[in-house]
Amino acid sequence: MAKKMTPGDAAKEKGVAAADLKRVVKEINRHKEQASENAGLAGQTTKNAIEQYALDRKALGLIVGLSKKEPAQQQATLRGIVDYADKLGMFDSIDMFDDLIPSLERIIARAKDGEGKKSKADPAMAGLLDGAATAH
Repeated sequence: MAKKMTPGDAAKEKGVAAADLKRVVKEINRHKEQASENAGLAGQTTKNAIEQYALDRKALGLIVGLSKKEPAQQQATLRGIVDYADKLGMFDSIDMFDDLIPSLERIIARAKDGEGKKSKADPAMAGLLDGAATAH
């Protein structure tokens, strides 16, 4: 742990040299500007994708965030979303998902056939599949 500087220490000519301090500050500011510029580019890319492909902003943001996670974390979050939405009756007007039924059937078929990648979250997926099988 660094030693806390006292007022007497601050008056002494030691520590970082002015040239080094200027260089460090300049480098920090350069990185902050790049980060700001990159955030702006990410925002613009998101906006363009939403407009071009008629994507849902929240859904896209969720998927972008999940894409940075480990597979087990992805599965846990996705499982929770499906489970909670079902328990809150969000699938009651199922006609809004008519166009996704083929995708959902492929996902379930792959999981039942054991084609999906195995991960630490498989018990959760198995529980989800068991629930889906008994619900029909």
